[in-house]
Amino acid sequence: MTSMSVERTEMSSHEPGEVYELIAQRYVDHRSRILGRPEEFMFRSASAHAGGMTVDHIDWEATMEISADPFDTILIVSVLNGRFDVTSGRDNRRAEQGEALMYLPGVPPEVIMDRMTYRVAQFPLAAAERVADRLGVKAGDFRFERMTPVSPAMNRRWMATMTYLTRLFSGPEPAVTHPLMLSAAIDAAAAAAVAVFPNTTMTMDYIAGPGRTGPAALRRAIAYIEAHAAEPIRPEQIAAAAGLSVRGLQAAFRRHHDTTPTAFLRRIRMERANQELLAAGPDDTFADIARRWGFAATRGFAAEYRRTFGRTPRPQRRD
Repeated sequence: MTSMSVERTEMSSHEPGEVYELIAQRYVDHRSRILGRPEEFMFRSASAHAGGMTVDHIDWEATMEISADPFDTILIVSVLNGRFDVTSGRDNRRAEQGEALMYLPGVPPEVIMDRMTYRVAQFPLAAAERVADRLGVKAGDFRFERMTPVSPAMNRRWMATMTYLTRLFSGPEPAVTHPLMLSAAIDAAAAAAVAVFPNTTMTMDYIAGPGRTGPAALRRAIAYIEAHAAEPIRPEQIAAAAGLSVRGLQAAFRRHHDTTPTAFLRRIRMERANQELLAAGPDDTFADIARRWGFAATRGFAAEYRRTFGRTPRPQRRD
């Protein structure tokens, strides 16, 4: 299988003009102004890019005012130090250390940054639209509605996702050089974004087509499962995230998916385990991958894998 190349770029500059060129090329055109002493201006960036996804670590030693053109991608900032205030349409938010914020796609942001250090994840809007479609909302009806997470718990979920994405792009042989791992990284980022940041999958009661409905509560449950599949979650937690009772959650899955929440979760975990098997490295074993996705009994995992995929599970070694 062909490997993906990871493009790395590092920059350190005291020149605002150089920084403008970098940001305009990498992200979006903009207008910027230094608030304070221009001689103190300093910018650092260390980015990695592969196949439509960028992760970046940025440090501004300055207070900046920036007006940017609208983004046509998903771009989420995870603040490590400092703070920034963003106005996007009618939404005005502040993010400080330990908090995440999304630039709303299609809406020009106005930003004031005060000596910030932050991480960036950027990936295609189409990836989030695919998640929304699985939840019953067509791309034309899908949009993000607010820049900040729905809750402190979901903010922590995004910060953990950012750490995971950074790790996938790190090291001399990044995991995302394998196309399946890159695809899984983009899918994981998109699923987390749809679960974390307010959007129309959380508010619309939408009928996507004959025999397929997508109540908002059920979509919230599915988004929670996809974002937390690697964790030991229980039906009570899924129900709470969806705003349902456990009985109501079970009834919704029976009615709309002819399955149970637990069986749906196992299917998601099986699909993620299959992705890891296909992208396995020389030190990965079938048993280790099974355990990572909650299948302690390898014999039972193998039997369920054969029923699901029609073949025996084994790591597909990369050349």
